[in-house]
Amino acid sequence: MELHALLNASAANEQSLIRSQTVQREPDHGSLLTDIDAELVDKEILEPENDELSERVYEELAYRERVLGARYPFELVPEYGKWALRRRAAESDAEVAAHDCYICCLLISAIHSELLPTKSDHEVFKSSARALQVESYLTAAEVLGGRAYWFGFPRPDGSGMLEAIQDLASMMGTAVAPEERPLGLSANAADGTVDIVAWRPFLDGQAASIVAYGQVASGRNWIAKPIKSFIDGHFLPWFDKAPSHTHIEMLFVPFPQHHEQPEEKKEDFRAVASEKARLRENDYGVVIDRLRLTELMASSKANGRYKVGDYQTHEAFTSAWVQEALDYAADGALSA
Repeated sequence: MELHALLNASAANEQSLIRSQTVQREPDHGSLLTDIDAELVDKEILEPENDELSERVYEELAYRERVLGARYPFELVPEYGKWALRRRAAESDAEVAAHDCYICCLLISAIHSELLPTKSDHEVFKSSARALQVESYLTAAEVLGGRAYWFGFPRPDGSGMLEAIQDLASMMGTAVAPEERPLGLSANAADGTVDIVAWRPFLDGQAASIVAYGQVASGRNWIAKPIKSFIDGHFLPWFDKAPSHTHIEMLFVPFPQHHEQPEEKKEDFRAVASEKARLRENDYGVVIDRLRLTELMASSKANGRYKVGDYQTHEAFTSAWVQEALDYAADGALSA
């Protein structure tokens, strides 16, 4: 529904949803999207299924709007006794940034699913990982209210692993980096599985600061990327003295983290989602999903924790990528 509201001039409405007869799987919340061209089925079977489908879609969209408020780039409105989803006008720079972030993540999710199938050698697909890396980097400083470092390879400055470790240690001021690659570590190391480093520095400049390491996963293989399994053996050994004794792990993803959660008839969906998030933290750390990225991006735009030129360069990249993805979708790639 969000993709249709994004790509069509008119609002995506309930009527267009219930016209369809066969439910397809949508990666944001179980079975939500439908095949408009499917053949008609028995009306007595269809009507209750349509009612249930409409209710589930509305509940999910209302949840996103309730969580994000004006940061949500769409709004639910009444239309001829039913409901419709349409674009929301932003009223501040922070809201513009939030809307742009949400839409970018929405398109990344669609590209890595059947909603907007894209060949892996297409530039839109190849650049989608970098687009999410940018969104993650520009929001990471807000997680701790401090600073962030783009560590994922390739890095904007083109640095190698050892040089990046030395630069990071210098910026943080609480770590010591070696002059040469530590014995036993790979000469071909790229980023040690760490894409983002965020920390909250204190005025005293002493060690024992708050540090978080993040991994960015744009595709469906995110369950195979638990940063906790790699950081102790592939990243921290690059330091002579690590930035901190303890740290927080994070995983940045472009979809809502409940996107593959099935309905359980006897259980409240949101209650189950909350408990699953609690368990998920054990393996992946704090999951920063589309809703959280959007929330953080609004704060990032308002608080100005990044160098202006750096921020604008990255912001321009994602804007250009979103436009390219929208052009690709407009050419007819969007599945019904």
